[in-house]
Amino acid sequence: MCALMAGRAAAAPRGPYGPWFCLLVALALDVLRVDSDQDPLDPVYLPAALELLDAPEHFRVQQVGRYPPANSSLGSRSETFLLLQPWPRAQPLLRASYPPFATQQVVPQVTEPHQQPVPWDVRAVSVEAAVTPAEPHARVLFHLKGQDWPPGPGSLPCARLHATHPAGTAHQACRFQPSLGACVVEMELPSHWFSQGSITRAELAYTLELATEDPGGCGPGGEQDAGEQALPVGSVELRPADPPQYQEVPLDEAVTLRVPDVPVRPGQLFSATLLLRHNFTASVLTLRIKVKKGLHVMAARLAQPTLWTAKLDRFKGSKHHTTLITCQRARPTGQDSSPLELSEFLWVDFLVDNSTSGGVAVTRPVTWQLEYAGQAPEAEKDKMVWEILVSERDIRALVPLAKAEELVNTAPLTGVPRHVPVRLVTVDSGGALVEVTEHIGCESANAQVLQVSEACDTVFVAGKESRGAQGVRVDFWWRRLRASLQLTVWAPLLPLRIQLTDTTLEQVRGWRVPSSAEGALEPEAATAEEAERRVRNCRLQYQRANVRFLVPFAAHPLDGGRSLTHLLGPDWLLDVSHLVAPHARVQDPRVASLEGGRILVGREPGVTSIEVRSPLSDSILGEQALAVTDDKVSVLELRVQPVMGISLALSRGTAHPGEVTATCWAQSSLPAPKQEVALSLWLSFSDHTLAPAELYDHRDLGLSVSAEEPGAVLPAEGRGAQLGVVVSGAGPEGLPLHVSLHPPEPCRRGRHRVPLASGTAWLGLPPAPTPAPALPSSPARSSPAIETSMGGEGQAAGSVGGSGGVRGKFERAEEEAGKEEIGVKEEEEEEEMVPAPQRVSDLELGMYALLGIFCLAILIFLVNGVVFVLRYQRKEPPDSATDPASPQPHNWVWLGTDQEELSRQLDRQSPGLPKGERGCPCESGGGEALTAATVPAGGSTSSPNTLARKEAGGRRKRVEFVTFAPAPPAQLPEEPMGAPAVQSILVAGEEDIRWVCEDMGLKDPEELRSYMERIRGSS
Repeated sequence: MCALMAGRAAAAPRGPYGPWFCLLVALALDVLRVDSDQDPLDPVYLPAALELLDAPEHFRVQQVGRYPPANSSLGSRSETFLLLQPWPRAQPLLRASYPPFATQQVVPQVTEPHQQPVPWDVRAVSVEAAVTPAEPHARVLFHLKGQDWPPGPGSLPCARLHATHPAGTAHQACRFQPSLGACVVEMELPSHWFSQGSITRAELAYTLELATEDPGGCGPGGEQDAGEQALPVGSVELRPADPPQYQEVPLDEAVTLRVPDVPVRPGQLFSATLLLRHNFTASVLTLRIKVKKGLHVMAARLAQPTLWTAKLDRFKGSKHHTTLITCQRARPTGQDSSPLELSEFLWVDFLVDNSTSGGVAVTRPVTWQLEYAGQAPEAEKDKMVWEILVSERDIRALVPLAKAEELVNTAPLTGVPRHVPVRLVTVDSGGALVEVTEHIGCESANAQVLQVSEACDTVFVAGKESRGAQGVRVDFWWRRLRASLQLTVWAPLLPLRIQLTDTTLEQVRGWRVPSSAEGALEPEAATAEEAERRVRNCRLQYQRANVRFLVPFAAHPLDGGRSLTHLLGPDWLLDVSHLVAPHARVQDPRVASLEGGRILVGREPGVTSIEVRSPLSDSILGEQALAVTDDKVSVLELRVQPVMGISLALSRGTAHPGEVTATCWAQSSLPAPKQEVALSLWLSFSDHTLAPAELYDHRDLGLSVSAEEPGAVLPAEGRGAQLGVVVSGAGPEGLPLHVSLHPPEPCRRGRHRVPLASGTAWLGLPPAPTPAPALPSSPARSSPAIETSMGGEGQAAGSVGGSGGVRGKFERAEEEAGKEEIGVKEEEEEEEMVPAPQRVSDLELGMYALLGIFCLAILIFLVNGVVFVLRYQRKEPPDSATDPASPQPHNWVWLGTDQEELSRQLDRQSPGLPKGERGCPCESGGGEALTAATVPAGGSTSSPNTLARKEAGGRRKRVEFVTFAPAPPAQLPEEPMGAPAVQSILVAGEEDIRWVCEDMGLKDPEELRSYMERIRGSS
């Protein structure tokens, strides 16, 4: 950010405040960053076990980035559960345990705030959508969802239906049948509720009550049962007339057949109607009817006997009976209406036999065929077959019963299909229920979401489904009856989210544990040499991490849109660790391993990943990278919470009816005599990570607990607590327990060792913080203390804790005593005893950050100044002598032939030189160069360039160029002002020097040498 601001400042117009503005902006941004990056609350919780009992299907859920929840602390823990299937047999229990303490509570039933809880989950289905005065019965089917219930009539409740109408109320009850877990209430509505000429509605609701010994099993009930406690069912329409129930089928372009669309009973007489269009012109019409045995054509009645005549002929066969009805026009019909309108022409009466197949509904086919005079009989393809459903029962509806209305599709994660059993029942008039098992058809409306078995007794997901949906439909049919079942399917949104409490596992300094091949060491049976050998075989302990496998579940829209409906909400994840742990593995088991599918253990340095593979396709469902390094971390402190009991509280959530939140906390009051105290231990490392002691093997934990009072602490062996002690009691001011963590006994050297970390826990209320008194220089304790060791092969316990003043007192005293007792050890042992560095506070981090920013700003300022100076130095105008390409403002040209004129010019340029030095230096060695004499002249210099050449025995004209250029910055103070600078031509070789000297008339070498010296002196 600072570099970006510096770049913008450089691009802007430079000024004296530019760098300071950049510095101030950078400092402000850094202060905001440091303030926003403050460490959040430590992710600690009471490691108590929370589990649901007698719950058929449930999940632990958590919000994204909020584990553990904000209300968790060292002495409390909160977990949220999602119950997906109801439980009619028994209320589920939620148990909280931290050995040896445990407690449990009954999970409250899902109800509205104003309703009383009931231990049943009931689905209510209204069979009729409308009733008429001819059939004034409202029927409602009640079905128990969830797991199976025990047999016996006394285990199921009663359902009471309440109908509310502006004209009054009505009540009726039924008792659930153990075979199906369902019953039907058939309520006859009063006749005065039906209004002439208008449609009204009656609201239906129900309540559940315990069965009684009265006839029918349900009490009398009454109006007091309705009200706020009633659960809604829906409404039913009250119509003044019965709507016709028939269907019309065209036999040809002019003739239509109208048949009833309801089942008929044995012995019932019913009629079918033939309709003609007004543009029908044929004079003779023959209707051939073929029926099977059990059905008879009784009569044919004309709607207009004055216009038509009808003749009925019957023919009996071995399998079929044929009836021929011949209709002949008596006189023409007047065209007094539209030719396309239908009018009733003929009624055909049928009679059903009294015998059926044991009360099972059967179908009786009837074949209809039209024949006209002068035409051949119609082909077989023109025949119409109508099936009549004959049943001894008056079947009103077909209803599918499912144990669950929503399904969480975990099959892609486990490879195990998920099933929901379905039963089909028919509802008869009178409230009778009969299960249908044969001749059933079914089909899923969306096979990518939900599938149905061939026997139509199960809907399921097998793991190949690609999406979820709300309200996905499965259609069922039996005979002419059809019904639909709607369910919600939640599908996982892959990839899985693998949550690690620490993605980089490092070695813990000073914490050595036995190698896996060494096994346990018996102290009393081990010799000194064997103990030394085992110590050498100990290795450093790597950090461990907790693993959780999470995934969100969602339902896709049925119309193919992109908006998803998430289970519980878009920020909620379901913990599927118990489902995918068998399929999770570490890619390189040499680097790390998974213990129990929940604990990640470092083995050796390297980089690897945890991956979960699909049991169906072997594809990767989720992956998380991790690293194991040989860097050293220290245990900074131990945090401890004494547990002398467990309390539990339950609450219902609002995002889902099955959401339950459980919160448990530790009781830490004053202990009673011989009170067992469990210690909850957390390890805080120097890499700012925390881990509960439950992640580590108790054999790798060497812990010691001490108290100031003699005999106050005893080890809690065989009492159920993994990390615990027994205390004899405490005074009103409380009892401090000092806990220290050591390596296990087989990996220690010497009898006394400095602990890896230590801390203090208070039983009862800790005293007010006071300055710690000065400790005596003697290694002996000033007050007697009792120490109880738990480590190695025994009970492993450890904790740290609480109040800083008391912790400092005990820790400093023990460290001083340990340092004085430690002698000269091996180099490796000394490294183990290096005390863990103290954790840097947030204030110190902020100060160090500000100091670094100030140093960086000063360095940027200095570099900016140096760059500024170098840039402007490069912009100075170059010297004309060194940059011939630079512009020359004044060029003077002199032409002459006299040696005297040249001498005069030289005398003007260097008036201070003696005359005898105005010769031309000629030396036999050659290679000398004539240097320019630079003389400042009024802020400018003149450089005369002379070119002359004279052949042997002759003289030529000499041309001299004098150039005036700006003066260079460095000038000699002793040179006179105003004299032009003369620069001679460089002579490269001996021949050139001789030519110049001969041309000037100088032949003596001494004269040449004096001339050269004079030229050099003038420069």
